[in-house]
Amino acid sequence: MHSTTIIIPKGTSVYSSELGHNNFYYPTLNKYVTLTEDTKAEQLPWIGGGNLYAYKIIDQKNVVWIEKKYV
Repeated sequence: MHSTTIIIPKGTSVYSSELGHNNFYYPTLNKYVTLTEDTKAEQLPWIGGGNLYAYKIIDQKNVVWIEKKYV
């Protein structure tokens, strides 16, 4: 899969990640933040997020999950 870099618009709600089964990262569905500025991110080739896609925030170690309808 070719990685895709996007700009996540200010005001988008994103879910944080938590470490789970077999040390995989999963979306924390009860914990989300609303971005206060446009944020550059790279899509990760991860599965298992249901209707969410995983993105790594550029220049950070954070992985967030975004609903498919917003990307």
